[in-house]
Amino acid sequence: MRKIYWTTTVFGLLVVLGRPPALCVELGNKFVLAQLKTKGDINAWDPYPLAALDILEFLSRTTSVESVSQRRVVSLDDPLLFETPFLIYSGWGQIAWSKKERDILKKYLSGGGFLFIEDRSGEKGGSFDYSLRVQIKELFPEKTLEILPREHAVYRAYYLLRSVGGRKLTNNYLEGVEVGGRTALVYSQNDILGAWAKDLMGNYLFTCNPGGEAQRWESEKLMLNIILYSVTGTYKTDSIHTPFIEKKLMQ
Repeated sequence: MRKIYWTTTVFGLLVVLGRPPALCVELGNKFVLAQLKTKGDINAWDPYPLAALDILEFLSRTTSVESVSQRRVVSLDDPLLFETPFLIYSGWGQIAWSKKERDILKKYLSGGGFLFIEDRSGEKGGSFDYSLRVQIKELFPEKTLEILPREHAVYRAYYLLRSVGGRKLTNNYLEGVEVGGRTALVYSQNDILGAWAKDLMGNYLFTCNPGGEAQRWESEKLMLNIILYSVTGTYKTDSIHTPFIEKKLMQ
């Protein structure tokens, strides 16, 4: 059986999948979920501060992945960024990264880091969506956000998904940017984190529209898949898995 090892460092992330490792690894480290901090109002970048705890608990309960029980908060100029392979940025309004910040982010993504970006406004063509596409063109002039096809590994990394979830089903797809032969950036406009958000009593803050609790469950499964994809890459698209996946999808 192939083994998968997890670590918290971008330059120490290795998935042993029968091919030479691109990065060095120190075995035994735990998965770290990190949130990207930006300048300005904390509500702009940290709308659901408790959601990470539920995500990490679900990850631990559902999989064999060992993780740190608390999230990490980093900015683009934080040295800890390069010890944080999995990064979430949930925002609204205009993105105004400087050239220096873009250069750091490009180095991060090109060096093995993974960024999950969410437009929590649920608004097609809004200021967040528009400014993100401009920023990505500045980051990678030769690239653009592309719709991830249904056979993409992110939909198979743990659960076999036929649809996406979120607080608001703005799009029935994810988008992404490929860097160095892998999808290093995944983008959602459905506010997936919003589907996890609870108050201090443990009650969900928002209904999921239009699909209700079934849509929330799809949100939770998708979040887990995104995490698993970030550390296993295209493992579930290897040919050895194809017959099993096709059979399950037909059931």
